[in-house]
Amino acid sequence: MKRLLALLAVLVLASGCGVRPSGVIVGENAPSGPANGNVENAATVYFVLNGKIEPVVRTGVGDGAADQVRALEQGPDEDERASGYTTELPPSFEPIAVGTGEAAIGVNVRELSPNAIAQLVCTVVAAGGGASGTVTLSGGGQKLPPRACGG
Repeated sequence: MKRLLALLAVLVLASGCGVRPSGVIVGENAPSGPANGNVENAATVYFVLNGKIEPVVRTGVGDGAADQVRALEQGPDEDERASGYTTELPPSFEPIAVGTGEAAIGVNVRELSPNAIAQLVCTVVAAGGGASGTVTLSGGGQKLPPRACGG
């Protein structure tokens, strides 16, 4: 009997919670565009911070992989340098051609540090230039095997 009364009390309380049915409430259109409305042509480039490569979002960069590699070639800007970002790429590595899954630069790729290689590979992959998730770097008459960002 106690169980029946307890069940009845729960049912009465649940049915009288005060929510009344209503019709469809029409709102405005959902927002569109990037999460931050002032970010136009945002690109991710990779610099070195505390010995590891880290992504940095840049604005005002073209949307192609070659544009993003050119932004990488410029190195960290003043604010990024003040925050501790550096680059292990040579001052001018002259991006020659950047395409799907490959990047050719004007320096010997076998002389680049592991972080410099990772900066290039991750920037190209982030730009959509590494369709398979890997990038083959070439330059200075040398060619590296395909590399993945972080691998």
